[in-house]
Parts: sequence; structure tokens; C-alpha cells
Amino acid sequence: PTATCGAFGAAAAAARVFGLDAESVAGAMGTVLSQCAGSLQFLANGAWTKRFQVGWAAMNGLAAATLVREGFKGAAQALEGRHGFMRAYAPDPTPERALLHLGREFELMATAVKPYPSCRYGHAGIDASLGLRAEHGLHAGEIESVTLGLPKSGMLLIGEPAEKKADPRNVVDGQFSGPFVIACALAKGHMGWDSYALLDDPDIRALLPKVRCELDPEIEAEFPANMSGKVTVRARGQTFTKAVTVPKGEPANFLTEAELRGKFAGLADAVLGAERAARLADAVLAIDRAQDVSSLMRLAAPTIATRLAGE
Repeated sequence: PTATCGAFGAAAAAARVFGLDAESVAGAMGTVLSQCAGSLQFLANGAWTKRFQVGWAAMNGLAAATLVREGFKGAAQALEGRHGFMRAYAPDPTPERALLHLGREFELMATAVKPYPSCRYGHAGIDASLGLRAEHGLHAGEIESVTLGLPKSGMLLIGEPAEKKADPRNVVDGQFSGPFVIACALAKGHMGWDSYALLDDPDIRALLPKVRCELDPEIEAEFPANMSGKVTVRARGQTFTKAVTVPKGEPANFLTEAELRGKFAGLADAVLGAERAARLADAVLAIDRAQDVSSLMRLAAPTIATRLAGE
């Protein structure tokens, strides 16, 4: 959905910034219709298209709005038309749902911020694993088995096929591996971007085959209202279980500012440098008081060393 629906979101946002009228906004949606594309096939081999298609969605949305601003004509009825987006993905769509609570409820306010750089379906399990580790002083070497309870849709993304999920070979594999993220949380007490350097860590590799993902009826019943998870650890001849209904980062269980900054720094410091990343974080958190976003955007652009050919 990020690569497909996201393209429409980007087009709508850009059209708003450009101050386009209703006809032109519709034109931008009709233009980006021909460019919205994405696939979960990256799961087959941990392909980099996972990131590529998300970036292209943003770029295509901006390009569509820009083209229409300059007079380009986009397709009419982009969403609800006979060959529109909805019918391309659903045999019997209900377009009126797109207008439900329009102008009264804003889904942006229900958006979660992911504390861990991995598939959201594993986050409740990470929360549970970190909790069990802290509460019972669990160590990787004493763990006999681990079960991660997931909803059906979560099983499809991070639980199956079991053999592949237990043997992640690259970063994208790890991001979509329930066993890997749980192993990191239990063995290291941490799950961050730096965790992907541990794909071949002995403690992680020893724990991976002990982690099994399964469809949990209680967790399935919570979905889609909550992306819940349950972890059961067998160690010391005992069984330790922890269920997390609302994972960290949801509006009802949001990150503290320190946690939010920590997640951002874990991703941005390596690209921007710690000092510049901290300034960018300050600017983002104060965006409601900014006159415009030009200074923020300048901070967000990494300084790239360039040279002329032949130098």
C-alpha cells in the first residue's frame, strides 16, 4: 500500500502545496494513476525494491502535480472509474467509503511511529520480548524455545515460509523475519538499525531456529484494530508469556520525545552526522511554528562531496 496508495497521497499533498483547484487536483490523481506501482515480491529475496518503490511513490506524486500545474491532462475518475485504481485492486469496490467521515476524521492522527526499523507486525512481539528479558533476566543461552503469536496477515509477512524466516541473509530479510527481530530483542535487549549488522552473530544464529511463529486466535481477534502480538518463552524449565495488545508507537501508546529522537538518530546520524541530525530533529518538532519548510529541507539534504570529471 505504501507504493500504491502512497503515490496518491503524495500527489494530493503536492497539489495542496501548489494551491491547485479541484479540477487540477483530480488531474494530478489521474496522472499518478499511471505511475502507482509496487509489489511484495521483494520478500522472495530481500530485494532493494522495498525502498525503491516507496521513494518512487513520493517522486511520482510530486511529478504528477507538477505536470498538471503546467497544463498536463490527467485521466478522469482515477479512483472510481471503470479502469481506475479501485477496480484494479478490488473486484467489487465501494468508492463511497473513501468519503466516509471526510473532513471530520483524519487518519494521519491515527498514524503510528515505528520504534523499531522492521515490519510493524513484529513490533508487539519485540515489546513483549524486551519486557520478558527485563522482568525475568533471561539470557539467550538458557532459552529452549520461543513462540511468536501473530495475526494471519502477520504470518504471511514475517512468519512464513518458516525455513526462510529462520535464515535471513540480508537486511530486508531481517526486517521481515519474525524470528530475527525476536532473537535480537531476547539476545541483545535491543532492536535497531545497527541490529542488521548481527545477521551472522553467533548468539542470534543459535536462537533463530528456536523461534517459531504461529497464528494466535487471540491476536487475530484484535486485528485490524490493533497489531498485537504474544511471545511465549520456554527457559529454566519454566514458561514465560507476555502479550502486547497495543504496540509501542501507536497513538494510545506513543513514544516519548526521547524515544522519538533516539529512533531518528539511529537512522539519520549515519547520513547527516549527529549534530546536523539533531538540528533537523529540532526543526521537525517545531514545524508548527515555522514560517515555511525551506530551512528544514536544507537540513534534510545530506552534504555530498562532488568532483568534476578528470579531477
